[in-house]
This record gives sequence, structure tokens and C-alpha cells, in this order.
Amino acid sequence: MISLEPYHQSHTYDTGNNLIHLSHQAKSNTWQQTLTIHPNSNRGTENNNQNNFDANGNLLNLNNIANLEWNYNNTLNKLTKANKSNTIQYYVYNYQGKRVRTVTESNQQVQSQRDYLPSLDLSINQAKQQNSTLHIGTHILSESSKDNMQTHYQLTSHLQSNTLELDDKVQTLSYEHYYPYSSTAIIAGKDKNQVQQKRYRYTGKERDDSSG
Repeated sequence: MISLEPYHQSHTYDTGNNLIHLSHQAKSNTWQQTLTIHPNSNRGTENNNQNNFDANGNLLNLNNIANLEWNYNNTLNKLTKANKSNTIQYYVYNYQGKRVRTVTESNQQVQSQRDYLPSLDLSINQAKQQNSTLHIGTHILSESSKDNMQTHYQLTSHLQSNTLELDDKVQTLSYEHYYPYSSTAIIAGKDKNQVQQKRYRYTGKERDDSSG
């Protein structure tokens, strides 16, 4: 059973529209974050632990990720999990900077691969199980085998974020509400596994399982 509670979240910006303070207040959890911006630019100062970012402002590590490597054009090249140093995920892009392939390796052996074609995603794992996802307008046809196909109608917000998913019988598959800057405030659905498989979320972009 989901427990809901009211919350208040406020954001403070400087004269250059840079976020300098974020405050979240709720009964179960209250926290705040302060960002110090250099007076001559829009970049954070050393008070923000600059070792976590490269010169272009790309994040270099997270709590669950030991290392993030970026390409010259600021697209993610590969990542290494903090708790699985032998597992690496690589990303391949086309000339437009759009991702066309994701490969996960463990001990230098390919564990899974996902290829992105126009309106179609194809993925295969180590067990040779293949899954295809067909995108048609505002709905997704997810097919894991010839006898198992499900339609996801995705209803979006004004930011094109996927907030509600329905099946072909207009039954709710998942519901998600977001905080500003993409984190999830609530996500729910009848089938937990199905909810966790939702990949296209905030502003309609894909959310990687490995990095969140």
C-alpha cells in the first residue's frame, strides 16, 4: 500500500537564473541543498565538490556509479558500477549525437545489447531472449515473443513527460509524477515488475536502469 503525504519544495535562483538553493519539506523527510555559483560564470565553485564534474560540467560519479566517462561532445561514453567494478556499460551514438546502441559487459563478456532504430528498439540478453519495442505516436507496442505483445498508451504532461500508461483495454499500467529536474515524486501500478520496466519517463527521455 502506498503512503502519500503533502510536501513543499522551493527553488531559489540568482540573477542569471542559476539554481542556488533547493529545499524539500515533508513529514517523513526534510532536506536542502545549496549551490555556490562563480560570480563570473554560470559554473559551480569548489564549494560544490568540483572533483565530481569535468571541465564541461559533466558528472563523473554518483553514489552507485564509480566512474562516468564522456565523449568530446558531452554524450555519455561508458559507466562503471560502484558495486560491480567488472561490469561496464558502453553507449554508441550516430553523427547527430543520438544513441543507437547500448552494450553491457561483465568480465569482458557481452551480457546484453540494445539497438535503437527509427521507432523501434531491439534488445537481447545473455540467454538470447529478445525483446522488441515499437513506438507509434503516443503509444508503444512491447513485444517479447510472438505470443506475448502488450500495448502501452502513454499520456504526457506539458513537458512531454510520461505520466500515465494505459493498455489497449484502457486499464492503468502505471502512473508517475515528477519533481522539477526529473526525480520521481511517486510511481505506482498494479504490476511492480511492469512499472519497473518503464523506460521512457521524464520529458519523454529514456531512463537507464544502470544510472537511474
